[in-house]
Amino acid sequence: MKVISELAVTDNKKIVLSIGEYRGKERIDLRQNTLIKKAWFPTKRGINFDLEWIDKFIEMVEKLKEY
Repeated sequence: MKVISELAVTDNKKIVLSIGEYRGKERIDLRQNTLIKKAWFPTKRGINFDLEWIDKFIEMVEKLKEY
């Protein structure tokens, strides 16, 4: 997975946006990572979806600005 961006949430948690290939398809992964003993590890908290859904996902996120 290639990391696109990171957002620090706390000193030991961050949200990582990455892109990579899984079973022959490009996938987007948005996942919480936790710092354990000076190393970052991905958690089960997050989503992973096909790259072809990115436009719809962005549209959904932009709707949050209305609130």
